Amino acid sequence: MATPPISEESMREAMRYVREAGSVSAAARAAGLPYSTFKHRYKQALKAGLSPELSGVQEDGFEAPPPVPDDIPIEDVIEMQTRRFEQRQKAAKAKKWQQIKVKIPGPVGLLWMGDPHVDDNGCDWPTLRHHIDIIQSSPAIKGCSLGDQQNAWVGRMAHLWAHQDTSQATANRMVEWLVRNMDPILLIGGNHDMWLGAGDPLTWMSRGANFVFENWRADVEFVFPGGRTCRVVAAHDLPGHSMWNQLHAQLRAARMAERADLYISGHRHNWALTQLEIPEREQISWLARARGYKMLDDYALRLGHGEQQHGHAIMQIIDPDAERETGFVQLFADVDHGADYLAWLRMHRGY
Repeated sequence: MATPPISEESMREAMRYVREAGSVSAAARAAGLPYSTFKHRYKQALKAGLSPELSGVQEDGFEAPPPVPDDIPIEDVIEMQTRRFEQRQKAAKAKKWQQIKVKIPGPVGLLWMGDPHVDDNGCDWPTLRHHIDIIQSSPAIKGCSLGDQQNAWVGRMAHLWAHQDTSQATANRMVEWLVRNMDPILLIGGNHDMWLGAGDPLTWMSRGANFVFENWRADVEFVFPGGRTCRVVAAHDLPGHSMWNQLHAQLRAARMAERADLYISGHRHNWALTQLEIPEREQISWLARARGYKMLDDYALRLGHGEQQHGHAIMQIIDPDAERETGFVQLFADVDHGADYLAWLRMHRGY
């Protein structure tokens, strides 16, 4: 249905408001109309040959050019900011328990890779490449990264670039290789990645890609063909620390946050695993931390921290056909054993 034409009376009234108020925006407020509606009436009045006929302006022998605003009207800016907030709020709500549909029938494996730091001289490339080979050995295994793909030294740590053989450009190419070959379904940006801001290669690599990418933390829900779901809280790190328990942060989340089948993080360059039952919440969960691939860490050695030799990554096996909750999820610090278990389980289940 076509918009009815604006009456001459409405156009003259618009001109009267502009003449009295002195500006279109003030006239719109005085008329009690949305700015866009009033502005449309005012423009139509100008096209019809009407004029505000501002009083008190005397003719002069000279006429200066009318000023041209250097920006769009503030009402348009506020309207744009309003739309941006509404979109950002919508996006934030959509990030809560993002659903990842598992289309492969039967048990699957997720290889949770600890901090790679691919450009560091101490990156354990033999182990990293071996784990990539394991991911690529089966369509039922997907890669997941827990953050800190590269060092990306900034600020007071920028001098550390002098202690590694790779440049920023080479580091970005390494990260691109890693993401392309690890066949990811979930990528977490760690603090080192986030230091790069808009220059983080993960940002542009994730556009239109078939994986979830979030900075610091992602709450995801794997949905299997039969409808069974596996909830995972994956973060670069979780709040809470104890010198006596390397999984203190995960345990805190399991007892205080929303229910999940796995709480896992990286960041601290150590590893640990445990499965527990919380009867008060009728919950069975795994708690895990992946060590990552950065070895020969002289900073950690100066602080007196011993260097763990295992747990670079954690293999998670999810069996949607498991009869008991204790068998629904299994975790392995030995990635090879985890892959072997998945192959046996799929064969045992007839897949």
